[in-house]
Amino acid sequence: MLSVNRCRSRLNFSNLIKCKRLHFVSKVDPFLTFPKNFSPCEILLSLHPIPKITPIMRRILAFLLLCSSCHSSVPAPLPFLPAQDTTITPALFEKNSWQYFLQHLPAKPGPVLDYRGNPVADQSKAALIVNYDVGNKDLQQCADALIRLRAEYLFSANRYQEILFHFTSGHLYAFDAYCKGVRPVINGAHVNFLALATPCEPSHTALRSYLNIVYTYAGTVSLAKELHGADRITVGTVIILPGSPGHCTLVVDEATTQDGEKVYKLAEGYSPAQSIYILRSTAGSGLGLWQPLKTGSPIQTASCIFYDYQLKSFE
Repeated sequence: MLSVNRCRSRLNFSNLIKCKRLHFVSKVDPFLTFPKNFSPCEILLSLHPIPKITPIMRRILAFLLLCSSCHSSVPAPLPFLPAQDTTITPALFEKNSWQYFLQHLPAKPGPVLDYRGNPVADQSKAALIVNYDVGNKDLQQCADALIRLRAEYLFSANRYQEILFHFTSGHLYAFDAYCKGVRPVINGAHVNFLALATPCEPSHTALRSYLNIVYTYAGTVSLAKELHGADRITVGTVIILPGSPGHCTLVVDEATTQDGEKVYKLAEGYSPAQSIYILRSTAGSGLGLWQPLKTGSPIQTASCIFYDYQLKSFE
């Protein structure tokens, strides 16, 4: 979601040149809010009604635009909807919820890297990457990426007892057991859980080690079995095709357009193990990262066409 700054003072032209960002005040609403990365022109075009451009305003705008073009250190706006677009309404969720967590993932521009730290060959499907480590083994793939996101959410909420996932064999392995020193011992089709390690505190380092074990023995088949069924697409919905190979993607944001159409943002991982990334939209540049999705027919994303899929959820 775009962050905003709120200005509670009327426009003072004597201070404009001292400011990095302009905060114009409309006659209609003296307390407008704008995203941090609005340019002066974008802010001006956002006002309703658009204020009359006086000669002094024209000079100030020209000066600020010239200055902003020289500051290459200022990051470009992320490729969400156009900054001045007010025709879309994001879905709102409770701050500590799973949905809110997904809407505020630490996403950033950058190449998708594999577990060796090398850019993957196909960069075209990813618009942003989620700022979580991949690890240095070929483990965190598609189902594992969703497991990682869920585990990070529960860990951030101190809900350690709820961090538990099934292996493809059907065996359940909990983070709490890992912290008590319990490790799985695999012997063919048999799995035994034995106290083999020194107990540890539930740190993030411990979480990453635990997840590497889960990644080794879990996949789309086990994930599909342990998730709840879902009858609609919303934030937190998993679109999954279980199998070997299988694939899955996670809805991480939702909004409604002016025409009443639901649009979404999607996140996923891939094989070989690589950065978790936010998918680009297949709907064209007009929607930024937002992707229309319709159930009852094949779902096409920038990464995959799901012909035979299931809708699932963690909650």
